[in-house]
Amino acid sequence: MESRKQRHQHEIKNAEAQDAGIDPFADDYQNGEGGPRKIKRGTRNRFVAFVLLIIIVVGVFFGGKALFTDQYSALNPKDTTFKTVKIASGSTSIQMANILQNKKIIKSAKSFNKYAQKQGAASLQAGTYKFSPSQTVQLIYKQMTLGPGVAPQLGKGYILVATGQSQSQIAKNVADETKLSNIKVNNAFTDKTVIAKMKIKYPDLLKGMASDGNLSDYIYPAAYDLNGVNTINDVITQLLATSDKQLKPYYKDLNSDGINKTAVITLMATTGKKEFEHRLAFVNKIAPYAQTLSKKYGILASISIAQAAHESNWDNSVLSSKYNNYFGVKTQDETAGKSVVLETTEYVDGQPETQKARFAVYSDWKESMKEHAETLVNGNTWNPTQFQDVLNAKNYKAAAKALYKDAYATDTNYPTLIINLIETWNLQRFDK
Repeated sequence: MESRKQRHQHEIKNAEAQDAGIDPFADDYQNGEGGPRKIKRGTRNRFVAFVLLIIIVVGVFFGGKALFTDQYSALNPKDTTFKTVKIASGSTSIQMANILQNKKIIKSAKSFNKYAQKQGAASLQAGTYKFSPSQTVQLIYKQMTLGPGVAPQLGKGYILVATGQSQSQIAKNVADETKLSNIKVNNAFTDKTVIAKMKIKYPDLLKGMASDGNLSDYIYPAAYDLNGVNTINDVITQLLATSDKQLKPYYKDLNSDGINKTAVITLMATTGKKEFEHRLAFVNKIAPYAQTLSKKYGILASISIAQAAHESNWDNSVLSSKYNNYFGVKTQDETAGKSVVLETTEYVDGQPETQKARFAVYSDWKESMKEHAETLVNGNTWNPTQFQDVLNAKNYKAAAKALYKDAYATDTNYPTLIINLIETWNLQRFDK
């Protein structure tokens, strides 16, 4: 057994060994003479240099990998909305890449072009596409090699909700990318308990939703990231979040005017926010005057507004935007400045046919609306009571049907188009 003095001497030696950079508990701590064996300085330096080299190599490898991944990664994985992108025929890969960057679909045109050159730029096809900032360069490239007719290519855990997609198809896609049951997801869209929870979470979006409504009708056509989504409520919440975000700036108008939000969602997804805003502004512009004409001539304001919107393609037609002719009124007056000859579509035996016709030119849009009202009231030279059924109609549905019956329009679908337009925009509110 060591004496206290011997233990003290060993402690001193251990301390000295530590100061010298030697492990005092190593098996070969002591040499044959009982003294410490020192590690050669050169050996130690080479070891340190080797370790540093390994660290540098690993860092370069993973850093390069991260850089590669980053430049080809999605611009914004959380932005799952789609943008329409037109790629002109004859465009080079760098021209295509620049279009994608300018449209804010990808991070870098240079990186996309580099990837395309490596994979085969000649395989890229021109056309009109739907792309999302949530798509990686690899997925966009693949989509462009398959052509504009294919569905957007998405990564694992993402689903695509397309315009007109059925409830069952949405449920199946969700089930395919999550651990949730297809049946449970499908049932959740009409489950009253789920609907009640969503109305609390999205009160403005679901305001006015019928008791027998369907949540799938409120899903904005877009891509959705379902990675990490584990419950039914989480799925439905995720699917409604985009709609809520897109419609939020317009809730005041939509809810106060009773405009059909499900139709607005479809409109925004297909034509964009600007066109929705344009149509909303069009209604707000002509509605007061339509009501004034209604009081004077007895024509339902909803009918006047709906016809003006439909006939003028929401004031997007040349005849409307340039010549103030909202209703496609024809004339035989060849006086300069009073008419213009344009192509039009007429229905002959139920089939569309392109023809040329002479149309009236108006000084302003109010003149066009006033003449339309007077035409319905006064008929035409050969039949002054031709539109009497329209005037006698007590509601917009009857009036819309009468427009076809009284030969105002030749399209058999005309009444349905007018009725749908009125109900989408709740134009019947202007009949009160």
